[in-house]
Amino acid sequence: MKRFKLEPLLVALACLGPIVAAYLLYYYGDPSALPRMANEERTLLEPAVPLPPLDSGADREDGQAAAWGPRWSLIYVRTAPCDTTCVEDLARIAAVHIRLGRDQPRMRRIYIGPEPEPLAALDPMLAALPIGTPSYQAFADALVSAGVPPAEGGRLYVVDPHGNLVLSYPPRPDQEGLLKDLERLLDASRIG
Repeated sequence: MKRFKLEPLLVALACLGPIVAAYLLYYYGDPSALPRMANEERTLLEPAVPLPPLDSGADREDGQAAAWGPRWSLIYVRTAPCDTTCVEDLARIAAVHIRLGRDQPRMRRIYIGPEPEPLAALDPMLAALPIGTPSYQAFADALVSAGVPPAEGGRLYVVDPHGNLVLSYPPRPDQEGLLKDLERLLDASRIG
């Protein structure tokens, strides 16, 4: 009588077990039941939150605010006047934008806050908008309802070309993390 060998069975189980488990999870599992790890660096909004258009000075002929597209938007919003920390944050965001390389034209940077004119003069690639416009109030209300309100110290938002808020970052986000997030987002996206 032949003796049953346990080792080949264990090797086969170790090799095929993860594949069978992955198949079962993919087709029959509930991914929403998996635990989510909290990330203090960013907030992914699921589902994405539609935002009202901003009055950027590029309005249409019928008086309505211009649409969000055709590019992605990095929007830095501050409720207090821009100080040295704010200027440093904007420089860090600009550095990340430059490091996007070939994807740089797919993204635009916008500052929204009090007294935006000096910032627009410092950086010609930065669209700077005041916070006193009616379109800003609707924009801010949408951010508050999404659970990521504008802050005195600044907050960074990523908006897709359709005007959907996708990501939110606290003041002074990590540049490497932001760059990786944007690269993944732009690689996966077929819009913008």
